[in-house]
Amino acid sequence: MEKIKILLMILVVLGWSCKENPKQTEQKIETVKQETKATTSLPASIKEIATFVTPAFTDTTDIQNLIIFKELDLSNNTISTIDTDSAGDLYKKLATRGQATSLPIFEVKGTDLVVLPVQGVGFGGAIWAKVLLDKKTLEIKNIAFEHKAESDGYGAAVSEKAFEDQFLGVKINLEEDTFTLQKAIEKANDDGHFIDGISGATMTSQGAVAMVNQGLRKYKSYLKSVE
Repeated sequence: MEKIKILLMILVVLGWSCKENPKQTEQKIETVKQETKATTSLPASIKEIATFVTPAFTDTTDIQNLIIFKELDLSNNTISTIDTDSAGDLYKKLATRGQATSLPIFEVKGTDLVVLPVQGVGFGGAIWAKVLLDKKTLEIKNIAFEHKAESDGYGAAVSEKAFEDQFLGVKINLEEDTFTLQKAIEKANDDGHFIDGISGATMTSQGAVAMVNQGLRKYKSYLKSVE
């Protein structure tokens, strides 16, 4: 659709410019291309990822200059480059209770940062999260939890800063659990990084911690390949 739109606009420009000098016509065509590219609507899911990467993202930002889109096929651990729409579709599927067979990877161009989405289940249904990770050091730089139908004042608190901040700055372990829910243990020990659960939402707290632990380990083959 985008290519057809560009072609039609170029034909209009050519019609207007048939008597102009070729150089001027060429410049107009290039201007039309750039304007069309800048105003092309991105899927909401991709805008969400882009804004997570950089809050300064706008509709005029060229997404291709910001993110490289990839797919991890969990059946054989193969990684391939995909287009924007395919990446958006993969990300949207994580908001369901169905187990994903492929995962999207969003590499931030010119950096060691990558957004790795994970999915899980809370008390009210599907939960998921975007994790901004340094793929070299494996440190979590940012995280944002989302939920389908958690209760306000209870499980919905997974998406609040106080809960999310507990995961920041931690280097993940690709071999075993990185995080342990504090309220899920009877006696404190030195294993893992402790997360304070949400009062009145033990099931969702457990689901969120398990999601990050298990979800990031699914990217093990990818993260090992970029070491």
